[in-house]
Amino acid sequence: MTGGGQAPAPTDSGPALAVTDGAQATTPTGGADTPYALAAYARRHLLRLAPAAGDHPMAEELEADVRSWAAGCGLSGPGDDGLERRRIGRLVGRCMPGAPFGVARLVARHLAWVFHFDDTVAEHADRLAAHRAWDPPALLRSGRLPAGAPACAHFTSLISLREDIVAAGGTVLLPLLADGLRRYAESCAREAPWRVSGTPPTLAEYLAQRVHTSGGHPMYLHLLAPGMPSGRAPLTTPLTALAELAFLIGALANDLLGHAAEQRQGDPVNAVTVLAHEYGLPAPEAYRAAVVLHAGHQHRFDAACAGLLADATLSEAQRRFVHAVMGWVAGSAAAVEPYWHHLLATHPTRETG
Repeated sequence: MTGGGQAPAPTDSGPALAVTDGAQATTPTGGADTPYALAAYARRHLLRLAPAAGDHPMAEELEADVRSWAAGCGLSGPGDDGLERRRIGRLVGRCMPGAPFGVARLVARHLAWVFHFDDTVAEHADRLAAHRAWDPPALLRSGRLPAGAPACAHFTSLISLREDIVAAGGTVLLPLLADGLRRYAESCAREAPWRVSGTPPTLAEYLAQRVHTSGGHPMYLHLLAPGMPSGRAPLTTPLTALAELAFLIGALANDLLGHAAEQRQGDPVNAVTVLAHEYGLPAPEAYRAAVVLHAGHQHRFDAACAGLLADATLSEAQRRFVHAVMGWVAGSAAAVEPYWHHLLATHPTRETG
């Protein structure tokens, strides 16, 4: 479900693909409409729109830290390859190449928490309802377990994360982060009936929730970096809207590369499935429509950034935040790579359907 995170782009180990000017990929084992070929087409599109960004000089240390932290908090263990596959430390380094190590480390830890919660709780209606009843956003604000809440790994690690944020001078950001977590959990809950019924939502409903289910709100920890907006109201509405558009762009990229797996699982909560349902499109046409949808949002983002940076009333700190969000999106070129290589590893015939 999440899609706000990014990862570095390792060398593609798959076969060479023949691609036409119409961006249709073919493989030696199938035509342009196989799930593998469509994923290859989307990958090329995403990399064209956002060429691979630079990396953080301490990317390896970020990766080692987040894995160590997750293991120490009980979020990962033997046989759990989620963190290894996603390479969260390296993906944060790709999105925040100039951020202080301490800030990037907090973002990576928070993002690891969101990914783990997404994998183990968010798409299971009963587990999600129980966790929401114990109010993780309130826990992030206060650092105290609510009465009756279990001392599970999600809660103890969230308390640990909060302590790290406070120690870094981020107490003022806790309400903003807690609100992001609240909206993430609420949007996950709104998706549950669609999964139970197997019926996709409308496109408008889907996009409204996907902004938040992307799990991109840990990016707000970038506000701890020197020169960023600060105070109890650090961001204006246009800046927050820009960040949320960035989260949606990452989520749509996630949808494109994750569609084959979600289709096999019968999950209707994916932009491709939503477009197919709303407009009566065959799956390959809906897939290409989702690529256009992603491109449209990317161009909206570019225009919004240009408009903000041309505003003479924008403060230097606010400009720094705009550039930070631009860096987050620039790093999204690499977001596809863990999904792409997982596709190669799990479907060596290149047929994914």
